[in-house]
Amino acid sequence: MDLDEAIAILLELLRNDRARNYGYDLYARTGAEFAARQRHPHEHYLDGPVRELSPIFYEAAWELCRRGIVRPGVRRSGEQAVEEGGYSLTVAGRAALANLDAATILIAQPGSLAATFNGYRQLFGDGFHQRAMEAIRCRNAEAWLACCAMVGAAAESILLAIAITKEGDEERVLRVYRGNRGRQAVLNMIIGQADVQRRNTLTTFAGIVSLWRDDAAHGRASPIDTSNADEALRQLLHMCQWVDREWDNLTA
Repeated sequence: MDLDEAIAILLELLRNDRARNYGYDLYARTGAEFAARQRHPHEHYLDGPVRELSPIFYEAAWELCRRGIVRPGVRRSGEQAVEEGGYSLTVAGRAALANLDAATILIAQPGSLAATFNGYRQLFGDGFHQRAMEAIRCRNAEAWLACCAMVGAAAESILLAIAITKEGDEERVLRVYRGNRGRQAVLNMIIGQADVQRRNTLTTFAGIVSLWRDDAAHGRASPIDTSNADEALRQLLHMCQWVDREWDNLTA
């Protein structure tokens, strides 16, 4: 059992109200019990397996706290608390569960997300991979602005990878990129002959670049927080998936 699996189990229990008890929305131990029953379906006494699995589920519960989905303590004053304690959903956590999908679960799993982005390394290049991994590390360190800046940089690397493959001349593409309004010029290289749907979709994804990269470049204080960082990573994931599917059309 690894951290990503434990996080996924706790999210599923939260979504289905299967971890609620004694005034709490979630017990880490409930996740350990659920996993133990899955592993040992024919055993009646699971104290040993639950004890063995409990550390990773306590860590997973803390990870959900760090991401603002749950908080320690009872749901409201006056509800019962027990010695071992539990967690309750935050307002943001309730909103996240209402829209829970595969991407949301993946964003909450740092190991699986890193493996997914790593799968695009060969297509988008080392520059993309470096920036995507930095974005995840910044997210895990709660450096929200840095995470969003690295997401924008990773998205920019995707645009460069498309343009270089399409043009077949890396030096020329990089010269254009370094020139005046270089980012837009590179985007125009890609979408100049594309159909309307692909042109609009890639332009929308390119907004990730302008939004996060440009915001980070200014010296003003930024209100970016955990929800922005998670949404930026979600957008980058969707961009990777879409460009991968459309690669031949975009580079033809």
